[in-house]
Amino acid sequence: MNLPTYPSPSPDSEPSGAADDLPTTRARIGLMLGAVVPVALVATVLAGAIGRLDTALFFVGVPALLALVVGLAPVRDSSGQLFQAVTVALLLVSAFLHEGALCVLIVSPLVYGVAFAIHGAVRLARRRRTRWSLAGVLVVLALEGAVPGLRVSPEHDVSADRVVAADCGDFLAALERGPQIDAQDDRGWLLRLAQYPTPTSATGDGLAVGDTWSLAMPAGGIETVVSDRETTERGGRLAFDVTADDARTTRWVTLREGTLTWEQTDEGCVAEMEVVYERDLDPAFWFGPVSELFMGAGTAAFLASLD
Repeated sequence: MNLPTYPSPSPDSEPSGAADDLPTTRARIGLMLGAVVPVALVATVLAGAIGRLDTALFFVGVPALLALVVGLAPVRDSSGQLFQAVTVALLLVSAFLHEGALCVLIVSPLVYGVAFAIHGAVRLARRRRTRWSLAGVLVVLALEGAVPGLRVSPEHDVSADRVVAADCGDFLAALERGPQIDAQDDRGWLLRLAQYPTPTSATGDGLAVGDTWSLAMPAGGIETVVSDRETTERGGRLAFDVTADDARTTRWVTLREGTLTWEQTDEGCVAEMEVVYERDLDPAFWFGPVSELFMGAGTAAFLASLD
C-alpha cells in the first residue's frame, strides 16, 4: 500500500502563525529605535538650527527621508512599518516643538501623503535599479522656502462681508466705541472646534489717521495704526497697518494690513473686511488653502464683533 507523501517545509520558506510575529515585532522595534527616531529627531534639530522649520524642507523633506529609510530597509510589510514610523515621528516632533493637536491634524495628511508617495517610488526604483534618480525629486520637493526667495505665492488676502446694521450711521457710531468682541459667539464653529486663536478684546483711541488700535490675543497681541479714512453719506472706508504682532498666530501667518469698508444698501449697512497677510509655512499647495480657510474664518469673526 502506497501512502501519500507531502513535501517537507523548505528551510527558506516563510514561517507562519505565532512564530512569524516575534521576528516581525523585533524588526519593527529595531527599525524604530535604530533609524526612525534618530532620523526624526536629528532632522528636526537640524531644520531648527538653520531656521527652516516652517519650510518644505521640514514638512516634505523629513517624511521623505523617513520613507527612504523604511523603503530601503530589508524588512517585510514596509508599508505598515512606514505608517508606524511616520506616526511616531509626528508625535515626537509635535512634542519637541510644543505643537498642539490642531497643528498635528492639519499637517498629518501632507506628511502621510508625502511619505507613502516616496515609499512607493522607492519600492518601484528598487525593482528597476534606479533608486538614485529619486534624489532629484526629493531635492525639488524640499526646496520651497528652504532657499531664500524661493517661495510660491506667499502673499494672501481674505475677505468677509455681512449686514452689520440697519443704518450706516449707527455702524459708524459703533466703530467709534470700538469692536465689542465676544470670543464665544462670534468665532463660528470652525474656530471654536479647532481652538484657533482669535482676538479676545480690542482697545483704541479713535478712528482718525494716526490713531492706534490694539487687539489682545490669547497669547500676545496685535498693534495697528489707522493709515487712511474716508467717509461719505452712504458709506466709508478705514485702513489699518499692522505695526507690531507677537501673537501665537505669527508661527503660521504674518499680518500686513486690513481694510474695512461699509455701504448703505436696501438690505441695510453692508460691511466688508479684507485682511492681507503673508503665509509663513510651506509648501504652498498645502498651507495656502489651509491658511486661507482659517484666516477667512477669523476675518468673518472679527467683522461679526462689529455688529
